[in-house]
Amino acid sequence: DTDSAVAGEAAGMAIGMVLVGTGAGNTSNSLPDSLSGAAKEELMEVVAELKNYARVTQHEKIIRGIAMGLALMNFGQEENADAIIEEMRSDRDPVMRYGAQYALALAYCGTGSNKAIRILLHTAVSDVSDDVRMAAVLGLAFVLFKTPERVPDLVKLLLESFNPNVRYASCMAVGIAMAGTGDAESIAMLEPMLDDMTDYVRQGALMGTAMIYMQQSDAGGGSEKSVSRGKLRAFREKLSNVVSEKHQSMLTKMGAILGAGIMDAGGRNCTIGLNSRNGFTKMSSAVGLALWLQHWHWYPMMHMLSLALTPTLTIGLNKDLKYPKASSGFEIICNSKPSAYAYPKKLEEKKEEKKKRVETVTLSTTAKEKARLARKRAKEGGGDAEGEQKGDEKEASAEDAKKDDDAMDVDKDKEEGEETEKKKKKREPEPTQFRLGNPARITKAQSEVCEFDMTQRYRPVRPNENPFGVVVLTDTTPDEEEDLGAVMAPSLEPDGELAPPEPFEWVPPPPPPPPTKKEDKSKEPKKEGQKEEFKDDAEAEEKAEGGPEPMED
Repeated sequence: DTDSAVAGEAAGMAIGMVLVGTGAGNTSNSLPDSLSGAAKEELMEVVAELKNYARVTQHEKIIRGIAMGLALMNFGQEENADAIIEEMRSDRDPVMRYGAQYALALAYCGTGSNKAIRILLHTAVSDVSDDVRMAAVLGLAFVLFKTPERVPDLVKLLLESFNPNVRYASCMAVGIAMAGTGDAESIAMLEPMLDDMTDYVRQGALMGTAMIYMQQSDAGGGSEKSVSRGKLRAFREKLSNVVSEKHQSMLTKMGAILGAGIMDAGGRNCTIGLNSRNGFTKMSSAVGLALWLQHWHWYPMMHMLSLALTPTLTIGLNKDLKYPKASSGFEIICNSKPSAYAYPKKLEEKKEEKKKRVETVTLSTTAKEKARLARKRAKEGGGDAEGEQKGDEKEASAEDAKKDDDAMDVDKDKEEGEETEKKKKKREPEPTQFRLGNPARITKAQSEVCEFDMTQRYRPVRPNENPFGVVVLTDTTPDEEEDLGAVMAPSLEPDGELAPPEPFEWVPPPPPPPPTKKEDKSKEPKKEGQKEEFKDDAEAEEKAEGGPEPMED
């Protein structure tokens, strides 16, 4: 009702988040059965009113908010959403067509539908709007996230497109699909984009590469396709260099900052995942990622990335939902070197080495000159020149001896340093197997090389699955004492997290009063005791000093 652009965009997205996945407005929908017939009809009217308002309003932000709201409503609807998607795709407004691409991507999210892929690819190369083409390419990552290896093959040619929006979207699509895999081929595809001519293409390449590098170690993963040793460290250095360079554009610097944050998300304990452990699509992650991509138009949407993050941990719980500690008899065996999945090393500040002062060498001519001056002073003062000369010779011999001792000490220090370096080189070989406690950080790639120890006291209910996520355990010796730890549940009390607000009705503020005509204050008579107003400080100083100084002829 207020026709405010910013509030209207937020309201459109908020309605979509409230009705996400319900298919409200479609002939066949997924609205809950608990709603009465009148309530369902009211929701249908709300959706129809949103469509009409999108055609009437002149604010592009409001139209985009409504389009994204309609896209969120059709999450997971598949064929039920075909009618509204086709209606939005045929709209003359490019912003509505932009929302149609997200509606199609979310309706067929994770299905791998050939029909949806065909429509998205056709739009990516034929639409006249750059934003619509960008959204179509990004939609491929949502539809194919369960078969991520297909995305790089599909967008390989789009990475060479003349359109920078398409190149940006291709980088982001590869990053979303291959997030946390460390796939070397995908990284090789994005490397040329890091030096693209367009600044926001470089931004997309930096963020896409950072997604692929999530939870990768400097030593490289255990699989053959994982990134090689040293690549991750070089990319981190590139991110820091881009941020510190003066000649880089703001968009590229923003991509480097976001890329560094994505790589270290959740303390390096999280990754972007659109599916659950059992392969089901996570609605909150898909919605969060779709809203995060709207930061292209509205920066506050950056915070939505947290919805798409999934913690990568393994925790074993007993029947009381408490976890037995490692001392109680539950550990996980990892058949890999510890460095393959370890945390990356923290960046260390380079310490400037203090310059050592080089001792000046005393030349023989200088010693002779000193001796000559000493003899001259002795003759003038009547003293014994020979005694002073002998003293100077003794001092010189003592200095030479001291230098020899220092040289011997330096040689000894060098020998000791070489011995310590040899000892460091003779390190013990890294073990090929190690054990993890409970709970433990286990990445998705690491879970493939982990297994349960079935000789322990606590054993998993489903021993054939990979140790990843929440594992329910059985106790083989329930009569013995247990060393258990309790998981702290989040609190909604005021002492912990803030409780939700009480229900309230929001009333828009009244419009501001119309501006009145300002009267000329210079014509008004001055009141007694009122000080004169001056335009600037110079005029005030002149008045206080009795006027400006007379100019010289």
